[in-house]
Amino acid sequence: MRECMALTERSNIPETTHFRDYVKELPHQWIFDNLISDADRSRRILSSAMVKEAVAKFVTKTSLTKRFEALPPELRLKCAQVYLMGKNGLPVTEPAAYFKEPLLMSLLVFAAQNGSDTASVRLFGFDEFEPVLRPLMAGALAEAAAAAECAAGPPACPWRPLNDVAAICSLALHRQLKRNTHGGLSRSTITALKCLVHDPTMTGKSVPEDTDSGHPAGFLIGFCLNEALIIDAGPEYLLNRQKFAAWLEKGMGERLQKLAGYAAEFSGCFGLELAREMLRRSEGRWLTVNPLLPEGGRQALVRALHVLECLGCLSMGSGSSSGGPRFTANRFIDGGVDELYAKEPKRDTVIMSDFTVVIPQEVSPAELFDFSNVGTLTAFDKVYKGQITKESVSNALSAGVDPERLREWLRVRRGSANVVKTADEWIREFSRLFVKSGSVLISSNEKVTRQIASLEPLRKHLTEVSAHTVFAVRPGSEQKVLDILAKLGFDTREPGGQAEPVTRDEPAEEFLPKEKNWLPLTDFSSAVNPPPPPMKRTKYGVGLKTLPINEMIHVVDYAILTNQALSIDYAGSTQIKQDIYTVTPISIDKGMDAAVEAEIPRVRGRKQFLLCKINRIGVVTQ
Repeated sequence: MRECMALTERSNIPETTHFRDYVKELPHQWIFDNLISDADRSRRILSSAMVKEAVAKFVTKTSLTKRFEALPPELRLKCAQVYLMGKNGLPVTEPAAYFKEPLLMSLLVFAAQNGSDTASVRLFGFDEFEPVLRPLMAGALAEAAAAAECAAGPPACPWRPLNDVAAICSLALHRQLKRNTHGGLSRSTITALKCLVHDPTMTGKSVPEDTDSGHPAGFLIGFCLNEALIIDAGPEYLLNRQKFAAWLEKGMGERLQKLAGYAAEFSGCFGLELAREMLRRSEGRWLTVNPLLPEGGRQALVRALHVLECLGCLSMGSGSSSGGPRFTANRFIDGGVDELYAKEPKRDTVIMSDFTVVIPQEVSPAELFDFSNVGTLTAFDKVYKGQITKESVSNALSAGVDPERLREWLRVRRGSANVVKTADEWIREFSRLFVKSGSVLISSNEKVTRQIASLEPLRKHLTEVSAHTVFAVRPGSEQKVLDILAKLGFDTREPGGQAEPVTRDEPAEEFLPKEKNWLPLTDFSSAVNPPPPPMKRTKYGVGLKTLPINEMIHVVDYAILTNQALSIDYAGSTQIKQDIYTVTPISIDKGMDAAVEAEIPRVRGRKQFLLCKINRIGVVTQ
C-alpha cells in the first residue's frame, strides 16, 4: 500500500542500458572469463548464440541470487549501495582505473562515464536485476546500518500525504503562498507550511543548492506545480481550481501512485523501492546513514529519506558524530488506501463558538479542502485546526464559491447560532457591491434587454449581472474609488471573479534539469585481474582452512566468480591420490555427492574433487 516526481538532473542509463546490450559491447575475453565460465578456454571465436544462451542463463533468479551470494560481504554491501543510489550512480574512487573494480566482474553492475569526462565514472545497476536482488540487498543494507533497538514508529494515516497536498492548495486558495524577492518561499509562507504539512524538504531558496536537487521550494510544492494544481504567478503561487477539482475526483490509490512517481524523480531517481524494503526488514531498529553510503552520496540519501518521511514511511531522529543521522521505519499497514478509508470510523468536524474549527486528521483530502470554502487552516497537531473569519469567507466568495454552499457547510456541521448568523451577515456584506473592469454592455431599455436575452448567438457571450445601479468610474479615478470604498468597509472584489492563473508553456529556465549523458564503459583492454580485497580472517582468505561442506561450496563459488585458483588438501579418492593440489575450478556439483570439477596445471583433462574428501581449502591469488 505504500506507494511511494520535481525537476532533477536526469540520467539516460537505466532506460537505454539493458544487460543483453551491455554484454554485446564487452570484449570477448571478458565474456569468456566472467560470463561463460564453463566454455572451452581454447576457443577463439565467440558466437552470438553462445552469448544469447549465456545471457538467458545469467538473468534467471537462481543465477542472479547465486552470483550475489557468492560475493564476499564487503562486495555484497557495495553492490547494494550501487542499487540504492539508483540513477545517481555510485562514484568510483579511481576513475582512471575503473577496470580494477572487482564488483564489475560479477556483471551485476556496470561502470559509466559522463560523456567525455574521464574524471567522472560511476557504477550503476541494471533495472531488470533490481527486483530479484532487492531482498538480498535490503538485508545487506539493514545489517550494515543497524543500530539500537527501538519501538517501530506509529503508522501514519495512509492518505496523510494527500491531505498535505490539499492543505497546500488551501493556502493557495487564500493567497498565502507568497514568494520573497529572490523567488523562493517567504518566511511567513514557510512558517504556515511547517504548521500544516509533513515536508522536511521545504526551503525558501529560489534556486537548488546543487545540481541534483529537486524543485527548490520543496517536495510538495514541486509536486503541486508539476501537476498544475497550483500556478506560479510571480510573487505568489495561486490555486488552479479546475485542475485541483479533477485531482480530487481520482481514487486515493491512483493519487498516491502519482505522488510516489514524483518522489522518485525528486530524489534524483534514488532506489526508493530498495530503501522501502530495507525499512521493512529493519522494523523495530534504528538505522544510521553513514554506514549505508560513502560520504559523497550521503546528502542524496538524506534527501531521499526526507521524502520517504513525508510519505509516512519512516521517522527521522537525532544522529551521532560517528553514525550520522538516524531513522526508523514506521509500522506498515496492509491493504489498499481506498478500502482503508472506507473502513475508517468517521469523526465529526467541530465548530467552536469562537469561530475556531477542529477537523479530524483522518478526513479525506476533499473534506479537508472543503473547509477552505469557509475558513483558513492554521495548524496541525493530531487534528487540523482552522479559523473562520470575514476575510476567509470573502476570499471564498471571490473565488467563486456559491454562498448557499457555504451556508450549507455550516448547517451540516451544526455550527453554533452565532457563527451561522455572523457568516450569513458576512456573505450579505460581501454581496452589496463590487468593482469590475473590462467591457460592459449596458441596456437602458426593457424591450432591448428582452431582445438581447432571447438572442442565443449573443447571449452565450454575455453574463447577466444582477445590480440595483451601475456606476461608471471616471478614467484616472479607479484607485481613489477603491480606497474610499475600502475605508467604508466594502470588499470590492467580484463574486467568482478571481482570475484563473495562467500556466506557463515552459518551466522557468532556472528549474530546467541539466541532462547528463552517462555512457557505459566496456573497454577493459588495460584490465588485469585485480587482487582480491584483504580477507585474511574470512573463509575466502588466503591459506588452508578446515570448513564444513556448505562453507566449501561458498568458497568454490567465489573462486569461480572471481577467476581465482583453489588450494586443496585432498584425502584421496578414485584416480586422485592424497596430496595438496593447486587447481583452477570450472564448475561445482552441489548434489548428494558434492564435488568441484577443476583443472590441475600441467595436467591434461579435468578432475572431480569430492568435497567430503577435502580436509582443508583456500583461495590462491593468481
